[in-house]
Amino acid sequence: MGSDPIALRALALATAGVVAFESLARWAIAQKGVDPLAGIGLARLADIAWMVLVISRCPRGWSRTGLARGRWAAGLIRGLIWSAGFGILTATGYALLHMAGFDPLRIIRPGPTALFPKPALLFLVGGLIAPIAEELYFRGLIYGYCRRWGFWTALLLSTLVFTLLHGSTPGAPIPQLVGGLVFATAYEIEKSLLVPILIHILGNTAIFSITSWL
Repeated sequence: MGSDPIALRALALATAGVVAFESLARWAIAQKGVDPLAGIGLARLADIAWMVLVISRCPRGWSRTGLARGRWAAGLIRGLIWSAGFGILTATGYALLHMAGFDPLRIIRPGPTALFPKPALLFLVGGLIAPIAEELYFRGLIYGYCRRWGFWTALLLSTLVFTLLHGSTPGAPIPQLVGGLVFATAYEIEKSLLVPILIHILGNTAIFSITSWL
């Protein structure tokens, strides 16, 4: 990644497509009464397809993102290890905050859309489709482009954009801020985009499961 960053043209093309699909989904939800979760899910699927096309057309695109087929098994294994470690740290932090008299669920609760009107669709979109789309864009492309200026610059810029674009989420953006830092750090260390993808999928699924159950 450091010596072979993503080209500006690839990032620009990907961004143009993502903005177009997301804008179309917002219009369909607001003007045509499309179900919000369904609209978001379809937009993110279109985002994924477009970014896959852009990355595949970029020279050494799959190797630049650590998604070359020969590295999938190692990426999945490392992703599970990172997810377990992150889960242990999160559980420890939750316990400490709870003992201090603070409700951590006030931070991580994802808002009214998680109150089970359509649980299967929620878990499909929020727990699987959205994390894949977001990791391809924020870590694979934005972080991959910014990495030419060094790890810390790429880490901070990609996390800032990731957090700001989640600004509509109720409450403080602490989960997005922490998540962005963890996802980018895991990507930098492991050199495989599958690692942050898996952490993101399992993390979102855990949050939806806990908040819905409680």
